[in-house]
Amino acid sequence: MKQLLPIFLLTLNVLVVKAQLPEPPKGYHWEKNSEFSDEFNEAQLDNTKWYDRSPYWVHGRPPATFRASAVSVQNGMLQIKNQPLVPKDEKYHIAGGAVASVSKQALFGYYEVRMKASGISKSSTFWLKNMPERPDCPREQQELDIVEAVGMKKRGYDFNNYMKSNSHIFRWDCDGKKTVLSEGGQCEIVPPASEAFHNYACWWVDENTLKFYLDGEHKFTVHPKKPFDRPMYMHLVTETYNWEDPPTTEELTNDAINTTYYDWIRSYKLVKDVSDSED
Repeated sequence: MKQLLPIFLLTLNVLVVKAQLPEPPKGYHWEKNSEFSDEFNEAQLDNTKWYDRSPYWVHGRPPATFRASAVSVQNGMLQIKNQPLVPKDEKYHIAGGAVASVSKQALFGYYEVRMKASGISKSSTFWLKNMPERPDCPREQQELDIVEAVGMKKRGYDFNNYMKSNSHIFRWDCDGKKTVLSEGGQCEIVPPASEAFHNYACWWVDENTLKFYLDGEHKFTVHPKKPFDRPMYMHLVTETYNWEDPPTTEELTNDAINTTYYDWIRSYKLVKDVSDSED
């Protein structure tokens, strides 16, 4: 009996994780959205679902850029390993990764990742974005940041001990002026993002309501400053920021801290129940 108990408890834990989905509205149930779900249990990245180097943001923000060689699937996890860029150039000297969904049809639904951030001053992220509606002006682009973690704070914000989530609307007028409308929220992460796996999630309820969850608990709600009503693609990215000092070569070559781990991504959409009277 003692040998069976851990297995039984493990089974209970799995059931609890699956039960962490928000209660659906009356008359609806959650169904898996397979285009944006992956357990990463295969030997390599599923190229029917994911690009190993994003076609939507190819080069990244200096001094870091993206390389497919930084991305791998090992031990049942998607891994993005940050390294010095070889050979480096005048603009970039750090290599990270940007995995992107093939589908660009993420809309209202529940989007969740189980992730452990790297321990360096580079991001570990999970977010959604769309392309501008049109190539001319004015044009507008939307971004939904579910989590942006930075495992080592050197200056700027504490993205290791706090889950920070945002809705951004980027707008360019015909004079080239860029306007950003942002609305976000935050909550504490315990243990810190670089020390343990956590579940980070967003229920994109409708065009005006974004509910954010940490480890299955609703933490805060964000109302974008303009309607979020267009489909998006998904990004899993490690990048440098202009408000944080980049990692050193010593930090980038330290395998104990240089990798972001994604255990799984699970996405769901609401489907209307079929009642007996509709059969």
